[in-house]
Amino acid sequence: MPLSKMKKIWSYCTYNKPFFLLVFILFFVLEYFMDTYSNFNTKKAVLIVMLINIILCGYGMTISRDRMNNGIRLPKIMIKDIIVLGIKSYIVFIVYLLVQGYVLDLICSPLNFPEFDLEDMLLKLPETLHTLYSHNPVDTLTFIIIGSILFYITSFFMEIALARLADTNNFKTAFNLLKIKSDIDLIGWRSYTKEFTAIVVAIVLFGAFKYIVIPVEILNYIWNVFLDLLLISAQFLGIGAIYSRIKEKKSNFDLSKSQ
Repeated sequence: MPLSKMKKIWSYCTYNKPFFLLVFILFFVLEYFMDTYSNFNTKKAVLIVMLINIILCGYGMTISRDRMNNGIRLPKIMIKDIIVLGIKSYIVFIVYLLVQGYVLDLICSPLNFPEFDLEDMLLKLPETLHTLYSHNPVDTLTFIIIGSILFYITSFFMEIALARLADTNNFKTAFNLLKIKSDIDLIGWRSYTKEFTAIVVAIVLFGAFKYIVIPVEILNYIWNVFLDLLLISAQFLGIGAIYSRIKEKKSNFDLSKSQ
């Protein structure tokens, strides 16, 4: 299933190859500036990095919206939509990640583990294995089981929150926890877990290609930016794919009620 996800992500991104190349060039420029200014600790540098993150989030959200509306290719670059959705989604990301970080810190700190992020841990597997081996088996097992459960639950809500924002452009819908839970109930938590896991594995598999190092520095940088574009596309396509199923369920439910 993850391999099928990867194939769909690749097909979606490269459906229009010239446009994909344009998006890649723009993404390359943005990532280059972000990497450059990330090394400076000034207000200007922080603002530039924040603006780039907003742009990336904004375009990612248009990908989610396009996918939940049965889109088959990367969406057009609509500056207004990207900026508006970017700012809103950036705030949503920060709020949910702060909550997630606080919740996960409750188990990480007592067990003396670093902050838990399942995707990041899987993408950096050698470092993760070293960290796990340096702790006793009981603490490690507790950390993995409880950390994974909490990560999944908090991520579930964040993903649907972003999807609702992409679908409605209404900032408040991203924080209506009861409605978000209702959406998850609609497709089922088990089904959501399976779908979310497939997306995470697809992202990790794309990330694994980063271990392929090209000897020429500039080519290696281009290769890594290319993979970053696929990783971001995978995440936001996953959000759109899950919510498209929720919208379909809602539509069928409303149709059955009207009959």
